[in-house]
Amino acid sequence: MRRTVWMLALAAGYVDGMGLLYLGGVFCSVVTGNLVVLGVSAVQHVADTALRAGLACVVYGVTVLLARRVAPSRCLVAELLALCTLCGGWVFAHHDPRGVTQLPLLALAAIAMGLQSAATRDAEVQTTYLTGAVTRLATGRFDPLLLVPFACVPVGALSAALLLDRAPWLGPLPAVVLVAAALVAHSVPPRPPRSPTPPAADGLDPAAQPAPHHTPAHQAAPHSTARR
Repeated sequence: MRRTVWMLALAAGYVDGMGLLYLGGVFCSVVTGNLVVLGVSAVQHVADTALRAGLACVVYGVTVLLARRVAPSRCLVAELLALCTLCGGWVFAHHDPRGVTQLPLLALAAIAMGLQSAATRDAEVQTTYLTGAVTRLATGRFDPLLLVPFACVPVGALSAALLLDRAPWLGPLPAVVLVAAALVAHSVPPRPPRSPTPPAADGLDPAAQPAPHHTPAHQAAPHSTARR
């Protein structure tokens, strides 16, 4: 999963940005943020926002629970299918989902992010849960790869804000491309490192040594026959 961290982090930032701007003002993968929105909305009697925040939390949690034993590659395939379905819903909503139309699209986005979390559950770096990465940095177990999501998630959200403002027909399509590229990169095995050729016993390059000469059988010296 190390080769796919930046792609999945960009996709997660993009989908979360789309949820925040176009799917009711809630996140698709940040459960802590949605719980805060749920509590504040309940106090301020904003029922629509509270409903969306609660829906995103429940759908995300159930998806992670159901996919906890599914292979990472299959989780990525399922995420890709969820995002493709989200594309269809985005087109059905005429690139501007409003009201009740936001609910199924938000559920699909939360499913996609839950599947991505399940796919990276055993990876060194999470792409949808950055609080754990901050904790690992604070405890001294530093890995430069931990910094990649902190750069890619904001870039993904920024891309969602800019692209959907200028070309709303794109919808979740950039996230589909990123997850598809990550799936391909995850499916291709890494190239094994080249092992150095051991030197010959006499210090010469084995490739430069002449091949041993074999005498053909018909040129071998005939055996002498004893006279009677």
